[in-house]
Amino acid sequence: MYYITLDLEWNQAYAQKALAVQRQLSSRLRGEVIQIGAVKLDENMQPCGSYQIIVKPKYFKKLHRHVSELTGITQDQMDLGTPFPEAEISFRKWCGNDFVFLTWGPDDIPMLKENFNVHGIDSKWLERVYDLQVIFNRQTDGSSRQRSLEYAMEYFEIPQRLPAHDALNDAYFTALVAAKLDVPGGIAAYNSEIGEHLETSVIGDADAGEDGYVTIGELLEDDIVAAPICPLCRAKLDSVGKPLHSKGQKYTFIYNCKKDGDMILTLKLHRNFNDTWRAKRTLDKATDEKLEAYRLGLEKSNIRRKSTKKNYRSKKRVTSVQTSTNASSGQ
Repeated sequence: MYYITLDLEWNQAYAQKALAVQRQLSSRLRGEVIQIGAVKLDENMQPCGSYQIIVKPKYFKKLHRHVSELTGITQDQMDLGTPFPEAEISFRKWCGNDFVFLTWGPDDIPMLKENFNVHGIDSKWLERVYDLQVIFNRQTDGSSRQRSLEYAMEYFEIPQRLPAHDALNDAYFTALVAAKLDVPGGIAAYNSEIGEHLETSVIGDADAGEDGYVTIGELLEDDIVAAPICPLCRAKLDSVGKPLHSKGQKYTFIYNCKKDGDMILTLKLHRNFNDTWRAKRTLDKATDEKLEAYRLGLEKSNIRRKSTKKNYRSKKRVTSVQTSTNASSGQ
C-alpha cells in the first residue's frame, strides 16, 4: 500500500460572482481547484513519486488577486491549465489502486469533492483519507489545537528550503512530517474510533445537492437527530436529558446505549445558499469532561432564562403602573 500526501490550491471568486454561480449550479462551490500536488510514499515512508498539475477553472475564471499573491500562480498559467475532468483522470491514474490519502487539515478533500460534484464526477475513490494533523497531535502533545504545517516542521527541525503555498511543495513538506510519525499506528488509532469521532456527517447540505431543512425544527425532528443509532452496536439510542442550545447555532444532545454507554451528539448549524439549513453532525462517546461541560452549559442556560423572565415581568409591572397612573391623571 502507498501513502499519498495531497495538497491543493484553489481560486476564489469575489462574493457576488460566487453566489451567482452557486445559484446557477444549485450546488456549493466555494472555490475551483487550480493546482493539485501530491507525493507518493512507500510502506517505509520513503518518497517514490510525485505529481503536480495546473488546472484551468470553468466557473471562477478570473484569478483572485489574493490567490495569485499567495501561490505565485499567474492568470496566464491558469488559463493554460488542464480542464478539471482531464486533470481528474490523470491524477486518478497516477494514484493507482492501493493507497490512502494523507492531508494536513480537513479542508482539501471536501474542496476536491465539491469540484467533483459540479463536474458530475464520482468521488467515491477519495474516501480513504486521514488527517495527518490529527495524527501529529495525538503522537506529540495530545492537543486538539489546529497546528500549522510550519509548526510541525519546526517541531521536527525540518528545514523549509522551498516556498510554501505551492501544492507540490506543501505535499512534499507533509511527506517529510509523515516520515517522522508512526503513520500506520496513527491510522490504526484513527480507525479504532471510526475517524476522529465515532460518527460524523453533514445533513441537509443543499449546497452539495441534498435537500436542505426549511426550518431548524424540521432538522431537529429528523430521525438521524431525534432517534440515532449507536455506531458501535447498531442499537437505538435512548435520549437522556434536555438538548443544550449554545451560541453559534450549536446543539448538544445526550443519548445512552445500554451496551456502549453514554454518547454525545452535537450539531453545528449553517445556512445553505438557498436559505435552508444544514448541520455538521458528530457522535462521540461521552467522557466525564464532556458531560461536565454539558451540565455546566445547561445550568448557565437555565440562569439566563430565569433572568430573562424576571426582567420581562419587571417591565410588565412598570408598564402596568405607568398605565394606571396615566389613567388616574386623566380623571
